[in-house]
Amino acid sequence: MEDRMIKLPASELEIMQAIWALDEEGEKFISASLVMKRFPALNRLKLTTVLTLITRLQTKGFIRTEKLGRSNCYTPIISSADYRRFAYGDFVENVYRNDRLDLFSALVNDEALTKEDLDEIKAMIEKAESEK
Repeated sequence: MEDRMIKLPASELEIMQAIWALDEEGEKFISASLVMKRFPALNRLKLTTVLTLITRLQTKGFIRTEKLGRSNCYTPIISSADYRRFAYGDFVENVYRNDRLDLFSALVNDEALTKEDLDEIKAMIEKAESEK
């Protein structure tokens, strides 16, 4: 799936994240109006704009559209986990030139990380070491 995946522009990603969230909550009938209703930050956009972004997501293979009565319902084809893996790889490749250690160093040295964050990172490292 990743070989045909593409990076989404911010506006499309915002709509896709709303669709993923609704899907993960168990919504069966995800419509454009439901997306706008449940995510008030999207109300800055017109419904026609949201519909255009949804059409682009369908064209790019991120969602499937099904006609139910007079409404279109949307189902994710690509999972949020698959997209995050793809986006992470793209980010590491393009920003850090595939230097994962440099990325990790930047994260660890980030002054925004709390002691609790660092403790969680240590626990993840210990778990990864024990599994190898």
